[in-house]
Amino acid sequence: MSLQRSWDISRVRKFRQLLLRWYHQHRRPFPWRENPTPYRIWISEIMLQQTQAKAVIPRYGRFLDRFPNLESLAQASEHDVLELWSGLGYYSRARNLHRAARLIVKEYGDFPGDFSAILALPGVGRYTAGAVCSIAFNQALPVVDGNVRRVITRLEGLRKKVPDGFFWDRMSAWISQKQPSSFNQAMMELGATVCTPLHPLCPSCPAEALCEGRKLGIQDRIPIARAKRATQRIPVAILIVEKQRRVLLTSRQKLSIIPGKWGLPCTRVLQGKSAEEAVNALCIKLFGRTLPSSPCARISHSITHHRITAYGFFCNADLRIPRMRGAQGIRWATFQECGRLLTSSLFHKALMECHTANSRK
Repeated sequence: MSLQRSWDISRVRKFRQLLLRWYHQHRRPFPWRENPTPYRIWISEIMLQQTQAKAVIPRYGRFLDRFPNLESLAQASEHDVLELWSGLGYYSRARNLHRAARLIVKEYGDFPGDFSAILALPGVGRYTAGAVCSIAFNQALPVVDGNVRRVITRLEGLRKKVPDGFFWDRMSAWISQKQPSSFNQAMMELGATVCTPLHPLCPSCPAEALCEGRKLGIQDRIPIARAKRATQRIPVAILIVEKQRRVLLTSRQKLSIIPGKWGLPCTRVLQGKSAEEAVNALCIKLFGRTLPSSPCARISHSITHHRITAYGFFCNADLRIPRMRGAQGIRWATFQECGRLLTSSLFHKALMECHTANSRK
């Protein structure tokens, strides 16, 4: 099929009618679809970026309980925001969300309804701006995500990859002027639940009779989607230093991919080096010399596309230890304070395994 050829108006109208009727009968009861205010839709769309809905739902509720409006989010500390974001990954989204909330409160007072203003917010692209405008403000602006691309690819019977602008043009032409919110959500819902990547449920599709891919028998041979970002495997050494029932925390000697201001001292294990050598080098950075430590944990952990294998080492510092190099970025925290200060679940796992290992001795 030629890319210049498009559906005539009668076919588009028929498709809209079938799709919207199906959506109103079969849409999933997501919490952000209840009371779809601009703030609630914005939070959900940022959380749903590269994260499945089933992982978002419980965290979405907790996040809104803690930050029910723009003002509460803008006034929060970055640590508190990251703490509520824990488990969703891609923590730059949370930082941008926080920055954007402060900018909105300062510049607008309330959530802006203009596409250009929303697009200019930190962490917002064309899709997110279109989603907020269409879903929250019912503006006839298109959205294109992986689900929408797949639906259009099959409906058009495409055999090869096409420029991304093709999908935006199609959505601009097809979107319902009266029900843009429902139309955009319906396209994404159809791709997520019926027009799935493998083995689409064609008999359940409201647009089966209009689908060129179905007619041509190529619905299972759609062009391959863009490759996912390669997984990066990272070995890490973590040092758990305990003194008088307090744990050493640092804001300096930790990895940038691990969220939160405070963390346990840690470092990458370089190729050709052992975890023991890495933790000894870390001790030298902190104390000027190595300290006696013992292995206490081995943890597998994932952060977005990173797969971390963490090796925990315990050091009892109740005996005299050398003066630390620089007091800034260092603090001793009780286990209760660690629960509040440590954002990353990796550090919580390390403390738990270390405590369990030591209690068995």
